[in-house]
Amino acid sequence: MTVLILEDEAITAEELRHYVRDIDPTIEVLALLETIEDAVHFLTTHGSPDLIFSDIQLADGLSFEVFEQVPVRCPVIFCTAFDEYAIQAFATNGIDYVLKPFDRKAIAASLSKFRALQTYFQRDVPATQSNLNEPLQRLIEQLKPTRRSSFLVNYKGKYYPIPVSEIAFFYTENEIVWLYKLSGEKYAIDHKLDELEAMLDPAQFYRANRQFIVRFDTIREFEPYFNRKLAVRLHPATPEPVIISKAKASDFMRWLEQR
Repeated sequence: MTVLILEDEAITAEELRHYVRDIDPTIEVLALLETIEDAVHFLTTHGSPDLIFSDIQLADGLSFEVFEQVPVRCPVIFCTAFDEYAIQAFATNGIDYVLKPFDRKAIAASLSKFRALQTYFQRDVPATQSNLNEPLQRLIEQLKPTRRSSFLVNYKGKYYPIPVSEIAFFYTENEIVWLYKLSGEKYAIDHKLDELEAMLDPAQFYRANRQFIVRFDTIREFEPYFNRKLAVRLHPATPEPVIISKAKASDFMRWLEQR
């Protein structure tokens, strides 16, 4: 069995590797990776391992960006200090969510859960990587939240439903998330961008960066920006420039083309 660890804290990564090997000496830990860029490169060149342990916050962004850029078929156990990402984790191949600081017992329980899933899905078929991935993917699909068709907003003491078809983009500023309509109106909503990303149709909406989720129909143009990034212009206009990182630039352009 092969395991990949995505963790930007060196001490925590080594501790996790120690726990995994101590629990099951037959496990091969392929690598300890600190960044999205390194993880994307490794998975692109080596393919998916049997299991991934991943922190949420990596050195250059959220680990969810890895799974947006590379088709990862194996299950993921997320180990993080943040509990607000649980919904998105289970929408991204997640089978368990371990809060830091974790101990050997917590990691052993997660590995036991993975083994139980393996055993369950191997009851009637030979244990090959391909036929294990297929049922695990079906399980993951069942865990994904239902796509939203509208969002409730509170305006002057009253609640109003805003259809997704009328939404231009979402923007976060000073820990407040704003829903912007195609008409330019904006409303504060009680969801974080990570939660919204899991609720929206990925064919229609794209997580541009930590501040924006943008709608395909609002994108008017984009151009090269400093350090191989992209600057995107939307209509209606955004409160500040929408910048796509160098690591996400290729994925963003593929999303535009495949839409």
